[in-house]
Amino acid sequence: MEVNPIQTMDITMALDTIVQRGAPVHANRILSTLKQAFNYAVSRGAIQHNPANNIRARDIGGVEKPRERYLSIDEIQKIWHFLDSEDYKMSIQTKSAIKIIILTGVRTAEIRLAQWHHFDFSNSIWTVPPEHNKGAVTVKIHLHQLTKSILTELKSISDSPFVLMGLDPEKPLDESALPRAIRRIQDRVGIPEWTAHDLRRTFATQLGECLNIDPVVIEKCLGHKMPRIMATYNKNEMLPQRKEALEKWAICIQECIGYNSEVTVALQNCDQECII
Repeated sequence: MEVNPIQTMDITMALDTIVQRGAPVHANRILSTLKQAFNYAVSRGAIQHNPANNIRARDIGGVEKPRERYLSIDEIQKIWHFLDSEDYKMSIQTKSAIKIIILTGVRTAEIRLAQWHHFDFSNSIWTVPPEHNKGAVTVKIHLHQLTKSILTELKSISDSPFVLMGLDPEKPLDESALPRAIRRIQDRVGIPEWTAHDLRRTFATQLGECLNIDPVVIEKCLGHKMPRIMATYNKNEMLPQRKEALEKWAICIQECIGYNSEVTVALQNCDQECII
């Protein structure tokens, strides 16, 4: 039986409403999801044609330019110190999520959906399952002692299977919590706009520019899939190199928030090599 027909105009009107409230990128994401859903409905015989097929993202939310924003070491320092201050009330889950993303470069969903059984504290390994990874691959992340201390504090107050416990202990932190908190931090700290994903870009950029980490190692740290030919012939997961990269980065963050090392000066100049 065919479902009630939805017209192209119905979709464009709904998407225009989203754009008008200031979320053009979100409108494009919804358009992409709708196209997939309607294609599935066509394949199942529920509808005869996809009403979203002829709608172009550029006509809805516009052409999206890749973001280039990444944070300086000075900005990271300001954010970290703000998170540690008592000037603004914020849940420990939200504070910890931001710190863990800074230290590991993980995607928001990867930490938000993380469960305690994904962590091997004895071997300092966090295993991100494929269902939590954008590339649908298993990713192993080395845990520096600083990251482990943040996780240990979370564990001490948690009776939830989730690392970032939501209001309902059986559910993770709501996906709107982190973006909302970041907007508030921006207002208080007074640094240019940034997002949680910009922290991931910051992680990758600083590993390369300030620590001279090999680009292939950085890609592995980010959990990116290698190009097909490289992935076919090179199965090396580079775990020792990734561990070294994450250790160096965490040490730099420690020195940065401690105000007491030549490492901080080298990183803040960022045109010099970070000295470990």
